[in-house]
Amino acid sequence: MKQSSAKWVVYLFSFVFLIISCAGTELTHKEVNETYKGKPVSNILVIAITGNEDSRRSFERKFIAQLKSVGVEAISSEDAIPMPPDLKLTKKMILNAVNQFKNDAVIITHLIDKEEKEVITRGGQAYTGYYGFYYNRFSYSRDPSYSSTSKTVRLETNLYDVKTEQLIWSGQSKTWSKDSKYQIINDVIKVVIDDLQKNKLISPK
Repeated sequence: MKQSSAKWVVYLFSFVFLIISCAGTELTHKEVNETYKGKPVSNILVIAITGNEDSRRSFERKFIAQLKSVGVEAISSEDAIPMPPDLKLTKKMILNAVNQFKNDAVIITHLIDKEEKEVITRGGQAYTGYYGFYYNRFSYSRDPSYSSTSKTVRLETNLYDVKTEQLIWSGQSKTWSKDSKYQIINDVIKVVIDDLQKNKLISPK
């Protein structure tokens, strides 16, 4: 019995460690335009492509907040452009906005893929006999923490120079998390901004 319990504890610890180590955001693909000769950008128009108005607004606002926290000026498409009912922007709308707010770059993010799945956490002490096992596992399944939903979200973000329309930087991020979508958004934006800073592509205004 003690040996079985010990094995279960080891199993549970390994499972928890796996969950913690896998959670997070990473750039799975990245391209830096080596031919780009312009200065680091410091005034960005932020555009999120999504059919959901609340998601677009939330993403853009959080992106702007993090850019401003590192000294980069930014404005959202929500604040810069009168949004049409279908949320589809024309090139003229974007050009009018960057001219009005004197943006030197446009950053665009869109969803590549999203997957949600239920994670069942199995555990409990080892019991002798089939009913002891059944009763324990049945009771365990009533625990609210028995199951949860994990999310895998992949986004693509592109940074463009306004004057030349050159692609300056492109990155694809992958996030695995059981956190809320708002935490996922924060994590993705931080990873993107960190890499832009690392490559000296953005600078305080």
